[in-house]
Amino acid sequence: MDILPVLKTGKLIVLYTLDAARTESMTLIAELGLRGAVTILDGGNRYQPYQVAMLLRRKTVDISTVANRLFSRRAFTCYEMNTLLGSTPSLNQPYLILDLLNTFYDDHVPASEAARLLVSCLNQIQRLLLSGPVVVTLAPPLVNERAFLFEQVCRKADEVLIKELPIYKPVQPSLF
Repeated sequence: MDILPVLKTGKLIVLYTLDAARTESMTLIAELGLRGAVTILDGGNRYQPYQVAMLLRRKTVDISTVANRLFSRRAFTCYEMNTLLGSTPSLNQPYLILDLLNTFYDDHVPASEAARLLVSCLNQIQRLLLSGPVVVTLAPPLVNERAFLFEQVCRKADEVLIKELPIYKPVQPSLF
């Protein structure tokens, strides 16, 4: 799933997998970090700096220079995600929003409030798109009542990439 060629200013790319594209995100962060500054906004505790460092070590010995180009911030609630996006400066660099909807799936937040906050977040993402590409990773909702949030994000995307996990079928071993 090589999305580097499609990353352009003004494009919103959505990566959808059951694990919110955890492995793909870390690979993308490492590759983008080698090229320049990257802002990482984490909504689901998906950012793994150690894994990114291991990926970078395969490509460069100057890990600290690349690591200094990676700016990460974390949101623990959908309210914080809204504030986080609103306070993120528009810079000429890519933005990765990891597991955007994780905090919106919280059943302690009414669905109408989650919808209102998501509209605000999507407006902030549109603002960020003016200065750089935005990649959003998503995981499926835990309950069907929150599926509309996923659909709302996908409607705003320029491209939605879905990675399905392989299905392993049982194999009968031969006796001889």
